[in-house]
Amino acid sequence: MFLGDIVSFKKQQKFRDEISLHPQWNRIYDEGHSYWNGALQDNRDRGNHAYFCPIGWKRHSLHVTDNFDGKFKGWCVCYHGTKFAYGLSILLSGLKSANAIEHGSGIYVSPSIIYVAHPRYSEIKRIESSDQEKFFKKGQYIQFVLQCRVHPDSIKTIAHETLDASKTTIDSNINNDVIEWVIGIKNNDIIDFNDPNAPIVCTGLMIRVTDNHPGLLAESQWWYESHLCNRGTDCCALGIDLEELKKQKEENKECNIIHA
Repeated sequence: MFLGDIVSFKKQQKFRDEISLHPQWNRIYDEGHSYWNGALQDNRDRGNHAYFCPIGWKRHSLHVTDNFDGKFKGWCVCYHGTKFAYGLSILLSGLKSANAIEHGSGIYVSPSIIYVAHPRYSEIKRIESSDQEKFFKKGQYIQFVLQCRVHPDSIKTIAHETLDASKTTIDSNINNDVIEWVIGIKNNDIIDFNDPNAPIVCTGLMIRVTDNHPGLLAESQWWYESHLCNRGTDCCALGIDLEELKKQKEENKECNIIHA
């Protein structure tokens, strides 16, 4: 429904024949659900980078191996935002090198879900009225982000943000100067998630549903001190006219997260 047209994608599909879910590891991250403050301390080895609670998001876990802890011991958690039209192709065929390469060629990810939730990276889509009651209750907008595991040796660059947000704090847990990671992919055009030697693997689909535009959430206020434009899917895929969003912000309109 929201991840692109599977029929039109069939001709491009190269690697995966299906997407396997692992509902046992689905999680809602919020107070009263799965929640923690600071870096998670659960005795699981996620490498040398801390894992912070992705508050407000729901993870739909993907089945990638029967021996998850063994396979991914020491691998770091990171996130990759994308547009809805590309979501299915990424899940089926894997990730490709970024077109914009300010920090060099490779796959761009972040340890901060707050950062990749910016509409430059993660498209915001208005939920069609026909789907609201059936799937998302009172939800008006939806976003998705890919949660991944990356081998720490494959993180070739750790660098600053690239959204002209140096004068604001993006994520209180992660400094702006180390919020972008570039994953080296050698000579591969696409990293196939089914490749046992892949340096990065998508392990979950993170979804956030809200009853108003997510640009009104407290964790999104840094957007207005960063690059933010009205170019739609060519750049910042806001799902709303930017001036209308700013008007709602000035009027102190509220936004709540819906755990569908």
